[in-house]
Amino acid sequence: MRFSLFVFILLFVTASCNRSALDKHLAGCDSLVITFNYPDTDSVINSISTTDTKAIQKLKQYIDGKKDTARQCGFDGNMIFFRDQQQVLPVVFKYSNESCRQFLYEINSAVSSYSMSNEAADFLSSLVEGRSWY
Repeated sequence: MRFSLFVFILLFVTASCNRSALDKHLAGCDSLVITFNYPDTDSVINSISTTDTKAIQKLKQYIDGKKDTARQCGFDGNMIFFRDQQQVLPVVFKYSNESCRQFLYEINSAVSSYSMSNEAADFLSSLVEGRSWY
């Protein structure tokens, strides 16, 4: 019995340690606002907000992709994750330039850049066009 309990605790701790820093940081987020800008400006084209946990999870998975070097290629918008009406994490993104698709955000005083998949770029494109699929 004690051995089984020990194994269970060991597996639980191991599984929780495998979560990324981003996943831990965004745990419990309950809403999200996405702002789309005219490329490389602060002028807003469209803004979307959601409390749909499925959509929030999908976007969390997209931004926790392959680490990349930050490139100076401008931005197309940002998304802000919230927990209990408190801002948790702003994320800047570029999706319109296929050779420079990325997400940028700061956790623990370190700015990180992650490459954006084609699926994530297509998802953001559909949102700015007024379609929602997730």
